[in-house]
Amino acid sequence: MCFVLGAHTIGFSHCNHFSRRIYNFSPKKLIDPTLNLHYAFQLRQSCPLRVDSRIAINMDPVTPQKFDNQYFKNLQQGMGLFTSDQVLATDERSRGTINLFASNEQAFYNAFIEAITKMGRIGVKTGRQGEIRFDCSRVNWASTIMMVCHLE
Repeated sequence: MCFVLGAHTIGFSHCNHFSRRIYNFSPKKLIDPTLNLHYAFQLRQSCPLRVDSRIAINMDPVTPQKFDNQYFKNLQQGMGLFTSDQVLATDERSRGTINLFASNEQAFYNAFIEAITKMGRIGVKTGRQGEIRFDCSRVNWASTIMMVCHLE
């Protein structure tokens, strides 16, 4: 199983990428029920409604500057910042791996090295085949303009 998501043990995210989980999860539940309630209220303090879009939160609230297995311990406690991360701890197909990595940091390191090595073998897109994005969630604005102009 490839676990590059373990890289979420370092880094940050802007509030708008997870605010739905703490304010408007569903018509019946304002807060995602898989989210630790204490953690959800901490997130609400850091990311109030209509917060400045430049505000960012650490993906690992416990050891944000350290590459370690705390990310997996956080998932076990309902403290995954993203739904896509938290589901790893509840899905039977990945729960065992989450528990292993939470209890055995070296197992996580070994699996991460293997996964990142495999990713390194993926062909790099060059020229007009791809782009290095300024924001991973959006196509670069200048490239979009060039593509529109190129199509005309």
